[in-house]
Amino acid sequence: MGKIIHLDEVTINQIAAGEVVERPSSVVKELVENAIDAGAKKIEIYLTNGGRQKIQVVDDGSGMDREDALLAVERHATSKIREFQDLQKSSTLGFRGEALASIAAVSRMTLQTAVDPAVPGTKIRVEGGIIQAVEAVGAPRGTNISVENLFFNTPARLKFMRSIPSEVAHVKEIVTSMALGYPEISFRLLHQEMKLVHTLGTGDYEQTLEQIFSPAICQELFPVAGEYGPIRLTGFLGRPNIARGNRGQQYFFLNRRFFRSRMVAAAAERAYDTLLPVARFPFLLINLELPPELVDINVHPTKMEVKFRDEKEVFRGIIHIIREALEANVTTTPWRPSYKPPAGSGGSDQKQPFKAPGLFPAKVEEAPAEMETAAGMETAEITPAPANVKESTVPFSAEPPPEPPPVEEPATITAVQEGDGARIFTLFDTYLLWEDAEALVMVDQHAAHERILYDRFRSGTPTNMQYFLAPLTVELTQAQLQTIQEEGELLRALGWDFEAFGGEAIILRSGPQDFPAAEVEDLFLSLLNELGATGEARQVDPKERLVRLMACRQAVKAGDRLSPQEAAALIRDLRQTKVPQTCPHGRPTMVAITKTELEKMFKRR
Repeated sequence: MGKIIHLDEVTINQIAAGEVVERPSSVVKELVENAIDAGAKKIEIYLTNGGRQKIQVVDDGSGMDREDALLAVERHATSKIREFQDLQKSSTLGFRGEALASIAAVSRMTLQTAVDPAVPGTKIRVEGGIIQAVEAVGAPRGTNISVENLFFNTPARLKFMRSIPSEVAHVKEIVTSMALGYPEISFRLLHQEMKLVHTLGTGDYEQTLEQIFSPAICQELFPVAGEYGPIRLTGFLGRPNIARGNRGQQYFFLNRRFFRSRMVAAAAERAYDTLLPVARFPFLLINLELPPELVDINVHPTKMEVKFRDEKEVFRGIIHIIREALEANVTTTPWRPSYKPPAGSGGSDQKQPFKAPGLFPAKVEEAPAEMETAAGMETAEITPAPANVKESTVPFSAEPPPEPPPVEEPATITAVQEGDGARIFTLFDTYLLWEDAEALVMVDQHAAHERILYDRFRSGTPTNMQYFLAPLTVELTQAQLQTIQEEGELLRALGWDFEAFGGEAIILRSGPQDFPAAEVEDLFLSLLNELGATGEARQVDPKERLVRLMACRQAVKAGDRLSPQEAAALIRDLRQTKVPQTCPHGRPTMVAITKTELEKMFKRR
């Protein structure tokens, strides 16, 4: 017998099944996609024991007659394409013609289908890829496929199955994704009579979101839509405060086909930039529309991956569209203070970009007249504040008021009348507190100052830089010297002035104001090391890395005591930044406790 032989049909089918059917969720995905392609308006999925024992998918699509049903369970039989060129422009979800044959090869499958309820339908039983029976039955229009004892004839595959809750979670993820991609179709997923997903199929995207996600998530979503060259992007984005530690809430569709893409995720996350801290990932529901000739959907057996003809252009387009949506819905939502600044302070009539995470609604309405000032509060004496809290009763004005006399102990706090300015308190020499309408707002002074400095550096405006009376001589390593030769212009653009001093030394003539000499030298060397970094750090723009580091090192620290004028100026400057909610590393600059939350804490509600 020769070394090379033809494999038998059963073995061929099981090999094909290994490419398409990995677990119960793979079966559900293939069957649901077939139902969508058949024009179904209602799809129901039933699971028993996580899909190991039974998976049933019922749809009200077009159904099949006897001849088509028999062909459907054979390999490479499909109604989706006719010739090779059709692969390049397929508009259906399934097109390989292997789904039913592959599923039937590793299970006991029953297919029941009918085109017209007035005409007998067809029922086919297949076991291990071999047809066992074909009969005529009465059936409603559509298709009902039951898959039992998955992998019964491939016990090695069963060993790789996860726990029942894990398999159910994977199925739920697939059904949720399909429901988000097709809001006009009603989906229902049940596991042993427990309903896991149910959408009504009204076609209303927002209603579908509400039927899948909690109200806490839905209220933090906003729509995105835009075009960039041949790319059209639509969907919904989440505000930073619902970001998670994983990418479990990211859903991508290409021409309504659900797929996974690290490139799309990376582009979207890049658009969020400093709105998110490290290792936090936003909610993304993105549908990309591209001409079929610009994308290859036939690069993976399960069709979960695609290949773009010009990935760089798609990457740029996603960043551009999402960044515009974020700027319109997150970074420029106006904040309306609850007090009325004194005349001439230049505060209330200017539209300031400000939105504290979790405090202000997506749509900010005009505050009622009675809430625009602190008037109406009776002047009343309150018990003294703790020793580590000090009060600043200064307005947010362009020019700071005269320095108040030093106060050894906090004075009795009294309510402020209209026109006296905003009350600001410091806590632990780290946090700034003040009352805003219906909430207590707390600002991290270091994170806030970081954001202020970061925005100024990014705009090309060196801040707090000065020439030294006595220039510093700094010794460099060979690597640092090479870096400064390559990136010197970038450092000079940020306000550093230096020149070669012979050998591996330089003379440093300017640096951050009010920094001790040792700290200035350490910061400069840190910037050189950052510019010379390798690995993932190289993927971030060099200037971006430098301004983040400079902002962090130059910002006031936790424990630094601010004067009343400095505290007021910090809040004022923060309100004028582009993204006041977070520092350059994505940490929140502020948090808020609403009046309602306080009332609940004190059992008033």
